[in-house]
Amino acid sequence: MAFSTVLLLPGTSSAGTNSGWVYTTDYDPGGVGAFGHDGDWIKVCDEQADGYNVRIHLFKMSNLRDMASLTTNDGHLDCESKSFASVVPENIRVGIRVSLTKDGNEKFHGRKWDLIS
Repeated sequence: MAFSTVLLLPGTSSAGTNSGWVYTTDYDPGGVGAFGHDGDWIKVCDEQADGYNVRIHLFKMSNLRDMASLTTNDGHLDCESKSFASVVPENIRVGIRVSLTKDGNEKFHGRKWDLIS
C-alpha cells in the first residue's frame, strides 16, 4: 500500500479582489475589461469589428473619481493591459467601468463595484 504526503506551505496572501471579466452592456457585448489586485493592473479588449474602441476606467469608490484608464486603439481583437500600482494604494475600495468609445463619446457601460486593491 502506497502513501503520499502533501506538504502545505503558507503562501503570500492579500485581501484584494480581482474583478473577473466585465462586459460592455450592448446587446452583443463588444468590449471586455478586468482589474487584477496583484500589481493593480487593468486590461481591456475589443472583441468586435464594430467601429468602436473599448475603454476601462479604474475609480476610487469613496469619491468615484478615476485613478487610471486604458483604451484600445487598433479596433477588433486589440487588447491593452497595464499596471497602475504606483497610483493605486493597497487595500482601498475601487471599481471599474468598461465602455465602448467612439469620437470621444462612451456608451454601454459595464461596471463592477467594491473591489479591494
